[in-house]
Amino acid sequence: MLIKYQPEVEHLKCVTLTPKEGLVLERTMVKLLPGTNEVTDDEWKAMRGNITAELESGEIKILAQKVSAGRGKTGGIKAKDLKQMPTNLAVKYVSECINPDTLKKWYKEITNEEVRLAITKRFEKLELEVPEDEIPDSKLENEAPMSLDEFDSDEEDDSEDLEDSDSDDFDDEENDSDSDEEDSDESQDSEVDFEKMSLAELKSACKERGIDVKNLSKKADYINALKAGE
Repeated sequence: MLIKYQPEVEHLKCVTLTPKEGLVLERTMVKLLPGTNEVTDDEWKAMRGNITAELESGEIKILAQKVSAGRGKTGGIKAKDLKQMPTNLAVKYVSECINPDTLKKWYKEITNEEVRLAITKRFEKLELEVPEDEIPDSKLENEAPMSLDEFDSDEEDDSEDLEDSDSDDFDDEENDSDSDEEDSDESQDSEVDFEKMSLAELKSACKERGIDVKNLSKKADYINALKAGE
């Protein structure tokens, strides 16, 4: 739930959370900083009765709004958090946030590149360190490293396949044409892959290509460096 705190004189405001049946609260108090703040839905319900005067005066107001379901679709959704907001509004609310914890939370959750860029710029403006992209846990369902015996056996099979391929006719023009098309497709895929790679993968790719990364810090910098080196 996004709310905006606009005091006449800028200061930190602490709001007590009143426990109620059915609410899950991990803290007893919410600290509001001037500008955009985020609280959970349960925290909003627990604090609403304690900020009646501020809501009436406009010192605190909710940023939730009705968002269209999309072109050609009827109805809409009640956008309450940054992920649900249209890009232009999300960027605006990010620019009005000075809470480091909230910015870090958004940086981990938001996937929209334009909004992520706005969050990164906000970190820089507030002279805060930009968090490293989190690398997912490697223990995935499809992770199945080969044993040494399997690896060696596969190497032998590859060698046999290579010997067989040497005896084939490579002068066929149609095959050459197909190969060129495949290379072109692979080249296009590699460009798209840069955008999908994590920061750690981009760093590794730069090192493999001998690209100096000393002056690179943002994900976009690594992508541009890799594309320039192609």
